[in-house]
Amino acid sequence: MIRAIGNKRLDLSDDEFEYFKSLIEHVDKKEFVGIFQTDKNGIITNVMPSPEKQTSLVVYFFLMNVCFNQRLRKLDLFIKDREFKYQSEIKSLEERLTKLENKTFGGKE
Repeated sequence: MIRAIGNKRLDLSDDEFEYFKSLIEHVDKKEFVGIFQTDKNGIITNVMPSPEKQTSLVVYFFLMNVCFNQRLRKLDLFIKDREFKYQSEIKSLEERLTKLENKTFGGKE
């Protein structure tokens, strides 16, 4: 789900958001401002430490972890989509082979 963090859209799972809420009890929300970029879908495109501003290491680790998890979620959806298409193609191929065998060997369609 997309949440507003650091004046940016950020796609976070419920667990990540719960961790974020516990994290801001220990660090200031302002530490998230200006240290990362996202696309319009809330996917982190880069994390950039600012030399002028001190930011807690835990904030960077959190953002890098979210970035990694976002990539894994995207990869998982891609694989599931491919598996579904592959299964559909196999089923279609099996049906066509069965029809062809039935026509060739005089069986029922």
